[in-house]
Amino acid sequence: MHRFNPPPSWPEPPTASWRPPLGWEPDPEWPDAPAGWGFWINRHGRKASGPIGAYGAVDGGRLDLATADRALLLMHN
Repeated sequence: MHRFNPPPSWPEPPTASWRPPLGWEPDPEWPDAPAGWGFWINRHGRKASGPIGAYGAVDGGRLDLATADRALLLMHN
């Protein structure tokens, strides 16, 4: 289960289980997140890719590439 992890300068979510709905964007008046901020964490509190399509999550194409077998990538060239 992934949990949304707002940057320290953003308001806390209304509940611990809150997830941004699809299409959600942060308030433009909020400060930018620190560089490399992990918007999603796993049940162990470690940075996670997040649910596909959710704000701050790794998109499906990037996730597929990140988990692809290197040998298969070399065969593509």
